[in-house]
Parts: sequence; structure tokens; C-alpha cells
Amino acid sequence: MAERSGLRVQHDQGATFVELFFDLVFVYAVTQLTSTVLHDLTWTGVGKAALLFWLVWWSWTQFTWTLNWADTEHSGVRLLVLAATAVAFFLAQAVPDAFTTAGVWFAISYVVVRLIGLGTQEWILRGEDVGFSGLSIWTRASAVGLALVLAGGFVDGNARVWMWLAALVADLVAGALAGRGSWSLDHSHFAERHGLIVIIALGESLIAAGLATSGLDRTATLAWTVAGAVVAACALWWTYFAALHVAFEHALSLEKPETQGAFARDVFSLAHATVVAGVIGIAVGFEEAVAHPGDALSSQAALALTLGVVLFVGGTAAAATRARVTGVAPVRLAFAAIVLAATPLVSEVDAAVTLWALAALTVGLIA
Repeated sequence: MAERSGLRVQHDQGATFVELFFDLVFVYAVTQLTSTVLHDLTWTGVGKAALLFWLVWWSWTQFTWTLNWADTEHSGVRLLVLAATAVAFFLAQAVPDAFTTAGVWFAISYVVVRLIGLGTQEWILRGEDVGFSGLSIWTRASAVGLALVLAGGFVDGNARVWMWLAALVADLVAGALAGRGSWSLDHSHFAERHGLIVIIALGESLIAAGLATSGLDRTATLAWTVAGAVVAACALWWTYFAALHVAFEHALSLEKPETQGAFARDVFSLAHATVVAGVIGIAVGFEEAVAHPGDALSSQAALALTLGVVLFVGGTAAAATRARVTGVAPVRLAFAAIVLAATPLVSEVDAAVTLWALAALTVGLIA
């Protein structure tokens, strides 16, 4: 068992049950985002979904930083995480209508989750004089983004979009400022938490495919299409967990406190956002492919699928470049270019052919 002093864990601690329970709400949020994109495959619809994804992601990744040092077996910490879980459920529930009737609901839920995270972080690290100079900067700088999201919930139409977009920019600025300070992170826990969210996202893509089979006849064509989705998802899992996950953790462990915050921000909080966002596009493609197994994907779903793969693989390439993992980025960027170039073909062939071609290409990337 890890040694503990008050609220802070003194030695390495893996992800705990209360953290995994917290993650379940974000499974729901990702499912909601996938459904939102699927029902509005326009550039405007996808852009709004991307903005919502950022806010959902930013609230999740903040808790990863918050609980990195926490004794999550402490009753007070557990109660705060469970409270955040309850509020985050309302955040996820509001996703489909966040730009219409549920703007206030979404904004208030988001701000409360973030405030619980920031408050918990301050509580856990109170009195820590060494290794956390970035914390006070992060707390103060976060206020701007929170105010913009809250204000955006009370206006309508394009004004809400612009205010939440400004909040995204404010979040990036806050992350940039906080990264200049020193941070003493538990590298194992931090990498594990981000690895788990990648697993959750990939699992959600299979859930989307599974739900699409409801009411369909169990035919050989359906089985072949579903098998292609499963194999493609497994191959994408392999591209991340075969070696990169361990490489990212090792690279984080080598960083000094003065550079650890900026490194963790870039490799995990930012690059992994691209990876998980890519899975949403992949899930959209999987769901339509399985729902219409004998047909070609629509041009919009084809683009969602290929862009999703590009974001997933490109995000891992960006993270590998920042982590100085050699030999990864050129091959993955070439793979992404091939997938993107194949987009027009995807809407011309049966969905099963598309999924198996993606699986074969990804296995080639692994090899």
C-alpha cells in the first residue's frame, strides 16, 4: 500500500475505483457527442460538437491533474470526486441541447465540475512549497475561461458559440502560463489515467457499432461488417498500447519539475485530446457502417471516419514527437495521408470493405 500523509499520496498509486467511477460519466458524454455528430454531419454541427468536446475534455483532464497527488481512499477526497461525478452527469446529459435549450444547464454543470476540481487541487496541495509553483498560476488563469463559459450559457445563438470559443482560447492560455511553473507529477498515475481514457473512447466506438445492430437481421454481411469494425478498433488499440503508452510514461519520468508541467500538458492534456476526438469520428463511421452493412458510407460519414483515423494517429504522432520518441511520426503521418487520400473511395465501396481495408492498413502500420 502507498504511504500517505494527510490528503496526499507520498508514493506511486495506480488508478483507483473512485476515479474509474468518475470516468463512467465521461463514457456517457462521449456517447452523447458521437450521437450529436451523427445527427448533424455538417461543418457547423461538427464544429459545435468539437467545441463541446473540448469543454468536456478539459473538465476531465483537470481532474487527472487534481487526483494525481490525492489519497483517493480519504473520505473527503472521495466525497468530492463523487460530487463531481454527479454534476458531470448533468453536464453529459445536456450535451445534445447545449447550443439550444440546455445552455444554462451545460454551463453551470461545467463550471461546478471545474470549481470542485480546482478547489480539491488547492486543498490537497495546501502547504506544499516545493514543486508546485504552477498551481497558483493555473487556478487564477482558469477564472477567465470559467467566466466565459458561464456567461455563454445565458446568451443565445452565435453569441454562445463565440463566448465558448473564447473560453477555449482562455483555457489554452491558462495551460500555457501554468506550464511555465514547476510541477512534481506521479508519472505512472498520469500516464495510466490517459491510457484508460483512450481505452474508454475506443470501447465507446464499439458500443456505438453494437447499438447500431439493434433491430437488424443477423446476416453474413452484418457479421462481416461488425467483424471489420472490431478488428479495426483492436488494431488502433495496438498502435497506442504496444509501445507508445510506456514510452510516454518513461519520457514524463525523465522530465525535471521545471519542465514536467509543460511536457505533461503537451503530450497528455493536448495531444491526447486529439486522439480521443478522433475516436468520436471513428465511432460515427462505425455506427453508420454497421447500421447499413450492405451500402457504402455517405460522403459525410466517410469523411468523419477518415478524419477520425487521421486525428487518432496524428495525435499519437504529435505526442511521440514531443516525447522525443524517434521513428514514429514519419510513418504515422504517411499512414494518415493515405487514409485521408482514400476518403473519396470510401463512399464508393461497401462499408464492410472500408472497415476491413482500414484494419489491414492499421495492421500494416503496426508491422
